[in-house]
Amino acid sequence: MGYDWVWRCDDDAIPEPNVLEILASYTNDQVGAVAGSVINPPHHPTFLESTGTIKNIDCEPNIQWGIIKEPKEVEHLYSTFLYRAGVHDFNLGLSRVAHREETLFSHGLYLKGYKLLVVPNAITWHLKNPQGGIRDNQKQEMFEHDEQIFRNILGFGNQTIVVLNCGLGDHIVFSRLLSKIPNPVVFGCYPEIIPCRSIAEAQSLFGNLDQWNIYGKMDQWKWTDSLENAFRKLYDCHTPIC
Repeated sequence: MGYDWVWRCDDDAIPEPNVLEILASYTNDQVGAVAGSVINPPHHPTFLESTGTIKNIDCEPNIQWGIIKEPKEVEHLYSTFLYRAGVHDFNLGLSRVAHREETLFSHGLYLKGYKLLVVPNAITWHLKNPQGGIRDNQKQEMFEHDEQIFRNILGFGNQTIVVLNCGLGDHIVFSRLLSKIPNPVVFGCYPEIIPCRSIAEAQSLFGNLDQWNIYGKMDQWKWTDSLENAFRKLYDCHTPIC
């Protein structure tokens, strides 16, 4: 929609009056997203010795659940944060409870070379309505579905997931860019043009594939340049540090 930054905030979270001002003060060309503490009453907030790395997501509390003493770079964010728009898409393959939504999205920004920061003095209170939303116990299968997509995507590590759910000519155009993409793993329709795994496997692993549909992206961008440059925008490294 043309905005440079978007502030994501859950509808049951109450940010203190200075939060947006503080988050915005840490933005620069290298930053992809900035977040503060997200305190969950009645838990007493304290400083947490968390690394904020994706590999430790199962064995440590999220650093945002505690008091943040100084700015720190992390690899994923939780609940509410200010992020750079137009770089990475939210995963539309998740169920309507959108479990792991923020983790997948913020880590996607990190994988594209941007810094993720947690910063002090920006406190949001997460009031957690006990009913509805993702806390409905009748939706366990949705949690399991989303968790599996999360694990599948995480399993590719620092590889670039490429999905070519498009035509023969599109594969030929994309083949000119393949050598420029870091650690690609390709899912496509024409293995005779580009060695690839099947689109059916991509659908099984990631659910909805719209975020990789090149013509959908060109429509979203109101694209008037070449197809090759559209692929370049979708898959190449966009950041100023590359």
